[in-house]
Amino acid sequence: MSTTYTYVACRDEGSIEAYVLDDAEGRLNRFAVVEGLEDVAMLAMDHRRGILYAGQGGASHEHPLLWVFTVVAGGRLVLRGTAHLPCSAAYLEFDPTSGDEHPAVAGSVGRDGLLGASYFGDAVFRVMLDSQGLPQEGQPAWIDDASGRGMRCVVPSPDGRHVYATSLVDDRVVIYRRGVTGEPPLVRSGTVKAPAGSGPRHVMVHPEGTHVALLTELSGEILTFHRDAETGELAEFARVRVDEPEDELAPGYVRGEGCGPLHIDGDEHSEADDQGAGLPERPMWAAGLMHARDANYILATERTTSALTVFDTGSQPRRRARTRTEERPRAAAVAPGCELVLVAGELSGHISVYRITEHGILNPTQRVVTGARPAAFEFYRK
Repeated sequence: MSTTYTYVACRDEGSIEAYVLDDAEGRLNRFAVVEGLEDVAMLAMDHRRGILYAGQGGASHEHPLLWVFTVVAGGRLVLRGTAHLPCSAAYLEFDPTSGDEHPAVAGSVGRDGLLGASYFGDAVFRVMLDSQGLPQEGQPAWIDDASGRGMRCVVPSPDGRHVYATSLVDDRVVIYRRGVTGEPPLVRSGTVKAPAGSGPRHVMVHPEGTHVALLTELSGEILTFHRDAETGELAEFARVRVDEPEDELAPGYVRGEGCGPLHIDGDEHSEADDQGAGLPERPMWAAGLMHARDANYILATERTTSALTVFDTGSQPRRRARTRTEERPRAAAVAPGCELVLVAGELSGHISVYRITEHGILNPTQRVVTGARPAAFEFYRK
């Protein structure tokens, strides 16, 4: 019988908490805590080799630390080494291009890597990894610093052919193809414009690679696209809001470190002097986007209302369920079994666990306290 280990990055606590997730009961049982990880805010997992990558977040770290852990017997984490990321980062994703995962990119440039989106550095980057899963010494990271302002998320497609990244400030999704001999690891091949002022935040690709879903932070919409597997191009076919009219949310605003507003001026952005000047009391502030139950459902979180909403997938997504959850739910994830949903509250310091039924209903199974400001989840099943 397999065991699902769950790792939670607690940013203000400076720790990663390790849990066993009981799939049958829907309960987390903590068994270890790794401390001394200042500002740890991002996690990414190499599931094949059992390697967990953890990164520092925030604008204050020009070259953030990257911690590399091996998952050993019992799910415990052993530190293998540290490195520095090439610029500040808001998102990390493991990017496999070797082994059997992505036969479509067998001729592409480079090895497995770590993809990163830099919100304050306005860049997308890829760190090359060696055969042991460690950053390659003497191999500079690839950086695209002309992709857009406020890069927020970057993910590869399941077939490995393409990579998608979001620019929250410039309202677009950037599409990359894999580079071939004589080219960089990723080559920009197109962009998709989102509605002006919508703030594209989180992008995810359907497990079969047929569709792409995009969550906009400032307008609170889920945009769904058909994906061309050969070219990576996207064609929008559906759009749905994550809020209810009675929420009375105003359009959101671009934020800086500490959740205050940013001033956008040409290619520069800086935190506003007056954090409260002219800002709505209840702005839209969408956060997480997930697939559940074999991608039959899409789940989204919104932080002003502290809501978790379920939509079914199809030609026109429909709202199936909605629940109030942890206060300011920035981090949320669906466990490998595709039925258990974990939501962490930045302000509540708790995780709520739900089981999503075949009809899209959310049934709570547990609420557990965490370290301060839980920011990210990762899973490892063995």
